[in-house]
Amino acid sequence: MKTADRFVFLNPPGAVEAVVVLILLLILIYSFLKLFRYQVSGFKKAVLVFLNLLSFLFLLVILFDFAVVTEIYEEERPHIAILLDGSWSMNLPADTSGNSRAHYVRDFFKKHRDFFSELGKQSTLSYFVFDEGLYPVSPELIDEFKPYGRCTGIAKALLELERRPERIDSVILFSDGASNCGSLSEDKDSLLKGAFYTKVNTVGTVLLDDIKDIWVDAVRVSDIAFVRYPLSLNVVIRSIGIGSITVPVTLSEGNRILAVKYVSLDSSNPLGVEVGFEVRPDSVGRKVYTVSVPVISGELIKENNSSSFVVEAIVDRIRVLHIAGSPSWDVRFLRRALKRNPSVNLVAFFILREATDIVFASQNELSLIPFPVDEIFDKGLKDFDVVIFQNFDFRPYGIYGYHLKKLRDYVAKDGGGFVLIGGESGFFRGYETEPVSDLIPVKVDGLFQEKVTRDGSKVRLTEVGRKHPVTRILVNEEENQKQWERLPSLDTLSRVEGLKPDALSLVETSQGDPVLVLSKVGSGKVATFLSDSLWKWSFVHGGEGDLYPYYESLWNRLLLWMVGDPSLKDLRVKTDRGVYNPGEYAKIEVWEQAYDEADSKPVAYVTRPDGSTLEVELAKGGEGRFESEVKVYGYGVYRVRVQGNSEPGSDRVDETLFIVSPPVKEIRGPNVDIGLLREISKKTGGRFITIKDNPKELGISLKPKRVITGSREVRIWDSPWVFICLVLLVSSEWVLRRTWGLK
Repeated sequence: MKTADRFVFLNPPGAVEAVVVLILLLILIYSFLKLFRYQVSGFKKAVLVFLNLLSFLFLLVILFDFAVVTEIYEEERPHIAILLDGSWSMNLPADTSGNSRAHYVRDFFKKHRDFFSELGKQSTLSYFVFDEGLYPVSPELIDEFKPYGRCTGIAKALLELERRPERIDSVILFSDGASNCGSLSEDKDSLLKGAFYTKVNTVGTVLLDDIKDIWVDAVRVSDIAFVRYPLSLNVVIRSIGIGSITVPVTLSEGNRILAVKYVSLDSSNPLGVEVGFEVRPDSVGRKVYTVSVPVISGELIKENNSSSFVVEAIVDRIRVLHIAGSPSWDVRFLRRALKRNPSVNLVAFFILREATDIVFASQNELSLIPFPVDEIFDKGLKDFDVVIFQNFDFRPYGIYGYHLKKLRDYVAKDGGGFVLIGGESGFFRGYETEPVSDLIPVKVDGLFQEKVTRDGSKVRLTEVGRKHPVTRILVNEEENQKQWERLPSLDTLSRVEGLKPDALSLVETSQGDPVLVLSKVGSGKVATFLSDSLWKWSFVHGGEGDLYPYYESLWNRLLLWMVGDPSLKDLRVKTDRGVYNPGEYAKIEVWEQAYDEADSKPVAYVTRPDGSTLEVELAKGGEGRFESEVKVYGYGVYRVRVQGNSEPGSDRVDETLFIVSPPVKEIRGPNVDIGLLREISKKTGGRFITIKDNPKELGISLKPKRVITGSREVRIWDSPWVFICLVLLVSSEWVLRRTWGLK
């Protein structure tokens, strides 16, 4: 225990005290002026002035309640806080060597281990990591320091440190200075105008003053897009330290480049340059697009030269192109079913006059327009989700290799849907030759003498058809099978040699001949009906008010399957978000229709950007529902694939995508503000150094601090001797005046 005395005023000066002091001071001055008018010796004047001043001081002691406070204290080691910037920008390069800012922080502590060891002996050290908040950590964390924070909250961290119960005497703050949790101006104002009582020493983690950088500053785009509809997006490109330059801006999907545009940048323009693009998703589901600019010579940061974003592609209306070779009942009922479906946008062409018909009039006198081959196959296919050829012989209309390749690419590359319906002109008139034969899932033999049979066959579901979502119109499998067997017989059936290896036969005749066959060709889908008498199914249950339950339901489900609608999937997977930051958990959710407890659980796999695959353990979360979480680190595109049991025809495979990217605020520009760190140190009385300097230059004071454990006070005017002294002083001054003949 140690003590120390100090003098205090227990009655702090106020307005009343100021008036009293002024009056006393005026009286004192008046007495001095009066005294100096008398002809007395200097000694006598000095004695009287001394007594007056002493009386005045005694009155002040009484007025302000002057006291002596004795403090009882203990000496403690100073408390020093070390704050490490845990935001993601600390992973960015600190200099041209490419080493990260966090790497230099780890090396700093290793290189100066003796300094911090001695600091720990002579002071109390507390370690913290900050990003959006302030988190205490152990010193062992520094060797494995991995920053993943979404923003740099220097102001918030210092304010939280001030509010902690323990008194912090000094701070050593490691950061790049990019305070960005709020707006830039708000963060700077908080730092430079805030009342920080702690001395803050700062260590800058970036070693370059002249920084060059070009980056994707913002991507403005809707989260939702419609399949085969254009979606507009705007990209803002900014730069610093590079002057004027023209660079290409590339929009891509995976490894496929969609568009390239050139922009002229000027580093003096703080708003950057905005450039527009359009994307046109070709299928349903989550799409990942990337905007990028090239890395220029001398550029410090490469991580912000590209930006990926996620768009959910959905179906607005299914656009169907229906081409019929000739009028028939089958054509009429199909067209009616498509028009009755509110989710279908139908464009139909009917061939009423064939190219070989003999006419006795000029072309401009005919009311029927020629079939627009080039308009459809050269430019128009991309505007449709599904193309239907119904009993259509394409050869007389000049549709040959070039146009058929366009059709094949529309399906295989662009993800389109193609339906081929049989008849006298279907399957055999040119369909056995490439490239159209590459699309259809059946083997066509043009040598058949009887290409269409008329035996009136009943139909049934195949083993695959019982499970497939297109033909599983009723939920109950047995009831669905019975309803299919009740359908009217087919009048006609196109004969084929057999099925291709990847084809799925869903419906067949009682003799085993295929009726409805599906397949996937590249990224698209193909369906074939080998009969032109399906229209008879329209009359099933028609008298009960349930018009066309099977015919329309079959076509509705087929079109939904063609465009990949999720409602037809037996197994579905999704993640709770499309974009994650490194170090976050991606929540995976799986739904399985008609899940049976006896069945095995689905299996999920996550493919990382580097190509490695992780099997994910799914936990049951409810009836037919499973979930899991995966922690993600490396940034890029992740693919989640889930598989169910392998029953034939069951559509128990699904996948989705998500991306892991650095927090937007942490890569928007070079994220460096060394000047801010200097200002913080200057304002709080601390010092600034760089990560390459010696920490001894910070001049950390290790002088023990006093911790008051108690105190006592002695009020001077409470003593009677003070009053007696005051009376003696006033009396002595009065007696001397009278003795020396003064008034």
